[in-house]
Amino acid sequence: MNRDDPVEDRPLGPGTRGISEVVAFVLIFAIILGSVGFLYTTGFGAMNSYQENEQQTNAVRAMESLTDNFNDVMRSDGVNERYGELTLRGGTITTGDGGTEITVDLDDTENPDPIQLGEFAYEDDGEIVAYEGGALIRADDTGSVPIREPQFTCRDRGSEGETTAVVSLVSVTGEERSFQSSSGTGVTMSVEEYDTTVYDEPGEVTITADTDDDNEYGVAWESMLGDDDGWTCGEESDVDRLVLTVVDVEVTL
Repeated sequence: MNRDDPVEDRPLGPGTRGISEVVAFVLIFAIILGSVGFLYTTGFGAMNSYQENEQQTNAVRAMESLTDNFNDVMRSDGVNERYGELTLRGGTITTGDGGTEITVDLDDTENPDPIQLGEFAYEDDGEIVAYEGGALIRADDTGSVPIREPQFTCRDRGSEGETTAVVSLVSVTGEERSFQSSSGTGVTMSVEEYDTTVYDEPGEVTITADTDDDNEYGVAWESMLGDDDGWTCGEESDVDRLVLTVVDVEVTL
């Protein structure tokens, strides 16, 4: 071969093919590692997020079922106990007195005492689902939203169009307790006292809640009560009768 021949016309050396295969292997291996890293940082993150959301959704559904069950104690003084189960999956149940305070204001009759609702709540990773007064609330560090409304009704009854307000509340009593588990646990609500009071000619009925900054469920209660002035029955005409039921209960685990 003439040394003056162009380089591109010279035959390939014996090691050229081996070098090409090594380069190809390195490139393929780098692509595989990059794909695995991308999948780990995005796919598994999305999977964990989905799992957390699904767990929270299941907790809400379980608490909704318990709410339906527990609210039976308000419908009849013959119901003295209700039982349900909740799968905690590492979450914590908290129960005890305290919670939101409800005030019932009557225009033409002496007001009943403020009602402390107490609390029965499930918490996991900063997400809370709380049963208060018969309502169900979801809360986190950004605020709170209602899931189930409290049992307040304002209706006309009878041929003369009488207006009746019916307000039913559950108040959880007892010392504050908490329980954490990765499995399921049974929850029993037992009635301590069932009190129904009828107020004749109370005038306008207004219900407000303690929604200051210390109440983590305050925003949800503002939403459920309608506005800053509270839930009202009798804006157009005076209320003829108020039926106020407060059921004191104890929740045991």
